[in-house]
Amino acid sequence: MRKQDFLVSKVKKHDVIVARVISSPEPQVLKAIVVEILSTQKGIDLSALGREIDFVCSPGTWGDAQLSIGDEAIIFISLISNRLYEDAWRGHMLIEDIEGEKYAIYPHRELWLNEEIPSLIRENSKQDPKRPFATAIHFVAMEKYLKELIEIHG
Repeated sequence: MRKQDFLVSKVKKHDVIVARVISSPEPQVLKAIVVEILSTQKGIDLSALGREIDFVCSPGTWGDAQLSIGDEAIIFISLISNRLYEDAWRGHMLIEDIEGEKYAIYPHRELWLNEEIPSLIRENSKQDPKRPFATAIHFVAMEKYLKELIEIHG
């Protein structure tokens, strides 16, 4: 991975939203309230802000946990055949409170040690206290990084 590659393919292929999961109306479908919209080129439009959306979620496999009711997350989502789909592999990053601050949870350990990860992310990362396999990235830094990627690639 090169520095400029971190999450680029996700941004190129998907819209990026922040949403809170509120229910699961049918198998593998989640209903969520859209809290923030970072991009609107792949199926999401600004009218979704503050509204409920249904989407087909990533099925969850070993190393890629499925979203659950109550989770808030950054979600990579796109419209396929008139239906919204979360990216099938690591299509979200949970947002969690750690010591009073919001963090995006990226399912890879010790990102701050990897020189191929952009410095904004490395400098704002730490060990996820709940998951030894994951990195907690300060939400404000992740949001800024994603917005920069969207401006260039979205």
